[in-house]
Amino acid sequence: MELNNFFTKNQVIRIDASEKQPALKELISELQNQSLIENSSRYYAQIAHRESLENTGIGNALAIPHARTDSVDKFITILGICQNPIEYQSIDGHPVKYILLSIFPTSMSTKYLYLIGMMARIFNNSDNNGFFSGNPGPEELYDFLYSQCEAYYKSLSEESRQNANGNMELSGVPSSDLDLMIRLDRLYNSYIEQGNPESIKEKIEDLKKLIDNRSLTYYERMKKKNNNPFSIVEKNSCSGCHMNIPPVELKQIQDREGIHVCTYCGRFLILI
Repeated sequence: MELNNFFTKNQVIRIDASEKQPALKELISELQNQSLIENSSRYYAQIAHRESLENTGIGNALAIPHARTDSVDKFITILGICQNPIEYQSIDGHPVKYILLSIFPTSMSTKYLYLIGMMARIFNNSDNNGFFSGNPGPEELYDFLYSQCEAYYKSLSEESRQNANGNMELSGVPSSDLDLMIRLDRLYNSYIEQGNPESIKEKIEDLKKLIDNRSLTYYERMKKKNNNPFSIVEKNSCSGCHMNIPPVELKQIQDREGIHVCTYCGRFLILI
């Protein structure tokens, strides 16, 4: 998926504000200047309210203020480059230099989660630190993100092929094994939280004997990789990586036809 599916070069701008709220106002005003929204005050109020509930400074100089609202029918995003880093109370304690502001309808929540997952990975990549700590202009930043987006999508496609091959080993495993693995996972967590008591260890070993060896091996591999090897199916997508699940597979999950894992991240998929 190309970056221009989310925003164009015109939607990357420099912002002059040196404080959080004026910076948000500046971005929203630019959206109105570009005729992407009307009534900027209305959307500023929604963004500000969302920020009062949860700070969106996610670290690595990036903030992701956003609003879900059905008063728009398309995905709207603008990326601001701060002239001087802004104090944002980010989770890593560092100021923000890049603000990715998004307004979108509820129906496009999955698209938003994909964008944020991609941007977070790009900004978290230590190989990119030199670029982001520099002083890129809007066009330079857009071109860099465009290439990084292509690399990100390619990496997901490669993971998809790898996981697709790995998923073959789970064919024919009964869906009841998924319930057993969820119980096993809870026991493992309790075992660690309670200081490794022997009584829970015995329950773990007894439960492992009831689980098909193929699914048990896969579970243990994913547990080491992700800590949480399970994902809830939300809005037809995996809550672990936020990628869409094909309709045919959704139907199979609903019908409990065997065990299903996410094509992209490999986690076990749970429908509740």
